[in-house]
Amino acid sequence: MFAKWLGALLVLAAAAAWGERQAIRLRRRVVELEEFRLALRLLMAEIGYTATPLPRALEYVASRLKGSGVRSFFTEVRIQLAEPGLVDDASTAWSRVAAVKQETLALEADDWAVLTRVAAGLGALGRDDQVRQLELADAQLSSLATEATEVCRRGEKMWRYLGVFGGLAIVILLL
Repeated sequence: MFAKWLGALLVLAAAAAWGERQAIRLRRRVVELEEFRLALRLLMAEIGYTATPLPRALEYVASRLKGSGVRSFFTEVRIQLAEPGLVDDASTAWSRVAAVKQETLALEADDWAVLTRVAAGLGALGRDDQVRQLELADAQLSSLATEATEVCRRGEKMWRYLGVFGGLAIVILLL
């Protein structure tokens, strides 16, 4: 009898943890979008106002970020640019890192589409064109962040309840 109740408790705990994990992922997406927005604005300032070379600008941006996932994104792009013969241009480095980081960050396909479009002229266009491209990406990320905040507000509680009540339903079926 004890094993049966312990199993039920473990099923309930696992389902509740799954619901909590989904809620945390929603929150992480909002935080990561805001971190990318901050990073793009910092990169915009470095490119547009101080005319900092791109590898040094990426290093500066990474040093100012708090979120480890987004910070590591910019650090990896800088590392790839610094390695001689590893990549031809900043666009390639950005795209390669984006492909790898899609697995670890909580961003969705629409978010990555905006971020990969940033790579198109990075380091290759003139300073003003790069700034305009970064401003456009910031505006698009702003829209996505607003949408993600609303989804998080509505969905966070739902995922938690779904985890707990789903676990309860499974326990009832098993008992």
